[in-house]
Amino acid sequence: MVSKSNAYEDLVQYEKGYYYVVLNKGSFKIVNSKLIEEIHNHGWDVIHTINVDKTSKIKAPYKTHLLCKSKYLEKGIKVFKPIGVIIPCKMAIYVEGNKIKILVEDVMELAKIYASDNPDFNKFLLKVKEEMIDILNKTASRFQKSKYTPYE
Repeated sequence: MVSKSNAYEDLVQYEKGYYYVVLNKGSFKIVNSKLIEEIHNHGWDVIHTINVDKTSKIKAPYKTHLLCKSKYLEKGIKVFKPIGVIIPCKMAIYVEGNKIKILVEDVMELAKIYASDNPDFNKFLLKVKEEMIDILNKTASRFQKSKYTPYE
């Protein structure tokens, strides 16, 4: 069951530590392929996919995609050299009941932990967060009606 939480943008919700969308339509395979397409459309690479369902032997499909955008990594290193301990960005997709849930970590939480006194790093992570939310929104809007307007 998906709990009520704060609405963010159009289709994206927030819970402590992550943003997410819940889709009522689409097969896992198709939604996952559209998610990867949106990740690539935003200039990100999926550097690795963890097949959580196979590793843990759960029955429902579950994957975690590890993401990187090289130009962001270069900038991130300039504003926060220890960034290597918190990369890559993570996005998960799994089936919950008859719905598909896609989540992305709230990278702003990392700023609180690692560099709360670094305004340049906070500004950098805000841009990353906005892109991750944009990927969620654009993916979800392919399967559900949306009033979505992209960041730009």
